[in-house]
Amino acid sequence: MYFGKQLALMRKQRDLSQEKLARQPYVSRQTISSWENDKTYPDLKSLLILSKIFNKSVDNLVKGDIDQVRYQMMRRKIYWLYISNIFCLILIYLAFTSLHWLPLSISLILMVTFTILGIENTFYLIKFSNRTNLHNVHQIMNYLNGKTSQANEINKRNLWIQYIAGGFLGIFISLLFLFLISKYILDIHF
Repeated sequence: MYFGKQLALMRKQRDLSQEKLARQPYVSRQTISSWENDKTYPDLKSLLILSKIFNKSVDNLVKGDIDQVRYQMMRRKIYWLYISNIFCLILIYLAFTSLHWLPLSISLILMVTFTILGIENTFYLIKFSNRTNLHNVHQIMNYLNGKTSQANEINKRNLWIQYIAGGFLGIFISLLFLFLISKYILDIHF
């Protein structure tokens, strides 16, 4: 994380050894070492003493760690949203192909259930992308790879064009899959 590296850098800039630094917040040299290696964090009292030693606010000492944790959480959330969307699509098509061996009512219930879950997940993904100002795959991939994109500001007209084009593409791909499944798996002749 960020705090340990920052602490080690500030200590070296002031020409302090771990032992000398440990005397001021009344901790051991091993404690300073574990802070610098991000094995543990200092308590509030030690953070206040460190902020006075290095003439920095507590917020500046730990801010990088907070941003890093927030970034990792958002990154995990984006991955899981995409994975769950793909999983819902797979389940929808498996439910469609289950018409071959399950009763029609059970297959329809499965298809509707997975479709509703997929749509709900997609709406959540759209809200999330609007909240984080990530509107296309390029921006999301830049974010996931830790890069900043200058094109994160996108106008609403282009955003709606992308949504509509994505919707039509999704409908086309779905119809193509349905046609292929019905023709080659279910042996329905048109």
